Amino acid sequence: MPDGARANGDVIRKVSKATALLQAFATVLLIGLIYLMSGIYQRYEALQDGVRENALWSVYQLDREARRLNEEADIMLATGDFSLEAAKALSTRYDILYSRMSILKRANFDLRLSEDPQLEEIVKKIEPLVMSETSWFDALAKGADVDRDRLQHFADDMAPLVKNTEALLTQVNNKVSTDRAEARDALQMLQLKTGGLTVVLAASVGFLVFSLRRQLKSVRSAGLVFEGLVRELREAYSSAEAGNRAKSQFMATMGHEVRTPLNAILGTAELLELGGLPERTKAGVQTIRRSGEALLEILNEILDFAKMESGRIDVSLAPANIVEVITSAVEMMQDRAAENGDTLVADIDDFDEADLIVTDATRIRQVVLNLLSNAVKFTSGGAVVLKMTKSMADGAPVIRLAVSDTGIGIDAAGQEKLFKPFSQVDATIGRKYGGTGLGLTICKEIIDALGGTIGVTSVRNEGSTFWFEIPAEPVARGPERATASRSCSIGIDDLPRLRVLLVEDNAVNQQVAAGFLRHLHQDFVVANDGLEAVKAMSEQAFDLVLMDMQMPNMDGIEATLQIRQMSAPACTVPIVAMTANASDDDHRLCVEAGMSDFQSKPLTLAQLAAVIAQQKTGDVAALRPPVDDVSDINLRQKELTDVLGEDGFAELLDSFFSDAASILGELSLALKDGDARSLDRMLHSLKGAASNVGLQDIADRAQRLREVPVDTNELLDIKRAVDTRRQSYAA
Repeated sequence: MPDGARANGDVIRKVSKATALLQAFATVLLIGLIYLMSGIYQRYEALQDGVRENALWSVYQLDREARRLNEEADIMLATGDFSLEAAKALSTRYDILYSRMSILKRANFDLRLSEDPQLEEIVKKIEPLVMSETSWFDALAKGADVDRDRLQHFADDMAPLVKNTEALLTQVNNKVSTDRAEARDALQMLQLKTGGLTVVLAASVGFLVFSLRRQLKSVRSAGLVFEGLVRELREAYSSAEAGNRAKSQFMATMGHEVRTPLNAILGTAELLELGGLPERTKAGVQTIRRSGEALLEILNEILDFAKMESGRIDVSLAPANIVEVITSAVEMMQDRAAENGDTLVADIDDFDEADLIVTDATRIRQVVLNLLSNAVKFTSGGAVVLKMTKSMADGAPVIRLAVSDTGIGIDAAGQEKLFKPFSQVDATIGRKYGGTGLGLTICKEIIDALGGTIGVTSVRNEGSTFWFEIPAEPVARGPERATASRSCSIGIDDLPRLRVLLVEDNAVNQQVAAGFLRHLHQDFVVANDGLEAVKAMSEQAFDLVLMDMQMPNMDGIEATLQIRQMSAPACTVPIVAMTANASDDDHRLCVEAGMSDFQSKPLTLAQLAAVIAQQKTGDVAALRPPVDDVSDINLRQKELTDVLGEDGFAELLDSFFSDAASILGELSLALKDGDARSLDRMLHSLKGAASNVGLQDIADRAQRLREVPVDTNELLDIKRAVDTRRQSYAA
């Protein structure tokens, strides 16, 4: 540690001791404040004047409305006006009086009427007089004729009601005045106490200011030194961040530059293998292809590790057919196992091939391929067994996959080096078998990101078992969605014959893609850049566009944007990105531009065949969001449709509307019975159910009704809203 930093540390430690004394003194002040706050708390009731004023106002309004209702009845009796308008006016005055009585009941807590038996007795007399006339006034509101005798009887009953409301108003006013006077005396005493404590606090603050000024002089010099250190650290961090950005850009550029010629090598080798070659030449071409695939594997590992270092390796969860994912990985490794004299066996018989789980199919395939590749690499003339089982862990379903081999095995010391970057058991492994030492590190990061665990058991010279467990949340069966890659066994005769626009600036890549398209019996036109692609789309009709991203004059993103601005049918043609850039940002750019799919180079014959086959069922076009008519599908409903399928979501909606009808019926009964608790519970249930199926407008209506007194009209409104939604989905 530098001498300056050590000296500054000593200064700060001394300041800390002085600060401890100040903290003790502050504790004393805190006790004084607690005493003050206790006095304030004791006078809490005195501070309720504002609330009591509101409660007093509610009593006043009750008395006023009782008098108005009495006057309205007397006028009708005096004038003999028993018309429908007069009856409705009388009913309206009663409704207002009824609401004032309800407000008074809620104000009981603020007025503490129960503490005064006399006030409580008056309220008990008033309430029956108001509530007993509900049925008669409901009939008047619905248009019933006014019975003069019944009205006279009601007017006679109003006299004691008015007398009681007047008495209540007088008593409440007296009570509030008495409470206010008592509170005023208590507050005056509290003010004296507060004044004395304020003087003490002022003196204490003055002492603190004086002490802190002395301490701050010592701290200021130390702070200046630390500011210099912070400045230096900030500059060092900026330099490191710039270096990291430069490294990431370099990795992306190198990835593109290496993938482009590698695409040509692998594609040309694959085309040559399709032709009739002599055995000696064919073996050489196969060697070229296998070496290119190994180089591509190393490149992918390095790029993944670069993402992992910057914290960008992530997973994309979606419904996936785990059996299809594992089976395709095993099929891809069969030839390599055979070349090494190994027997590759997969044991996944306990699984239903139609079951879907929520996971990242591409990442799982990457991990399985890496484990199988290692097992085959380190086993010669032996057996490699992949076993997949399902079980429960902590009450949740999990899938365990284990890859066992009879290879060279790993001792205990070597196992400690596994799952670490650029780490292999010993130097001879790298020289004999090759590899970067990054594969298992990337596998661990992927499994961790999926919320699983990965491990190994091994015995030297007896073999190894690499295993991992991942969550396996099941997905309700529905229309199965494609996983990351299609089966490679697509028959050429089964493919639709399309007119394809191939947009590629690299001549060799053009030849490879053209050879693939020709082999798949497709008609195609070649465009050398985005400008030529836009021109071709404006002049000719195509069924599919294979679009490179990085091209001179106009890149693939800009070309796609311009094509999407054209009139139909050009704007609806599926556009599949073919790019050596495999980053998440590139994928996002493709989606935002309006591309239908994303294929990373080098593009194999099987990948291209899968893309073309998708046109037969319209899968690629379905990946692009529709341009119009999306207003009725919100994000929640889209998510439910993706997981459950359209039929499953329709069944869910039917279930909701059935439950909603039952809830609305119970709401009507609760409203009729005046059961506020049941009303709130039913509205809460309706709100939750509506939110769960994406009907947020109904959920919002239910929430609003929970916050205000509910009447029949508002209940009818929400019923109409539910019926409207039901009819719109039925249509």
